[in-house]
Formats: sequence, structure tokens, C-alpha cells
Amino acid sequence: MTKSFFTLLLILLAYTSQAQEQTGATPKLYRPNQEWNYAQAYRSGNLLYISGTVASGPMDKAIDQVYRTLQATLKQYNLDFTHVVKENLYTTNMEETSKHHLVRKKYYGTHTPAATWVQVVRLLEPNVVLEVELIAEIKKTE
Repeated sequence: MTKSFFTLLLILLAYTSQAQEQTGATPKLYRPNQEWNYAQAYRSGNLLYISGTVASGPMDKAIDQVYRTLQATLKQYNLDFTHVVKENLYTTNMEETSKHHLVRKKYYGTHTPAATWVQVVRLLEPNVVLEVELIAEIKKTE
């Protein structure tokens, strides 16, 4: 096979992959992690599932760090927090998390997704104090 054939094949594969991503024909992965066998985000149809995003340190700083990271992940798909339809929050200290709820609110504004907040004994890494996962709707149906 010739070099031009392989070049044409690579261009065709790149074009096909780009077209599938634009139409949502195939799931789109963001920051896959091969060691733990998961993706930070996974698109399936009209929904984007964002894996748990974690932070350690004082709770107010941890909340801000988690939501800034989630904001960056949403932005990869041209979304923001108004697209979030479900949030699951896991904390090692519910009192501290509740005390700093206004840090979270600055990201959502007036938007109110369905949410579940749970206190846990510990998360994967012992120093992590907060983990949040989201489900976002790509095309709003409202």
C-alpha cells in the first residue's frame, strides 16, 4: 500500500470520528483513565455522565475546587451548570458541607437540579473530603 493511501485513510477516519461526535452517534469520552478503567465524562445520547470529582482540604476550598473542575468538564461539551439535571454529593462531614452551601450556589445560581447529598465514612483516598458526580442534559428539553 502506498503512503498516499494511508494518508487518505487517516483523513477519512478522522472525518468520520468528528462527524460521529457532532451528531452524538457514538459516546464521547473526556480524560479516560486507563489505570482505573473509567472516563471523567461519558456521553450517551442526550446525556453526559460526569464521574465523581474529588477534593481535599478545608471544606469551603474543597467545594470550590470540585465545582471549578466540574465547570471545566461541562465546558468541554459546551455546557454549564444549567444543563445539570442530577447531582450526587458525597461528603465526609455534612455539617461543614452544609455550612458552605453558598460556595456551591454561586455555580448553580437559581438553577435547581435534582440532588442527593450523603455523608460517608471515607472516600477512595483517605484525605478526600468531598466527591460530586453529575448528569447533564446535552440538549435541553424544557
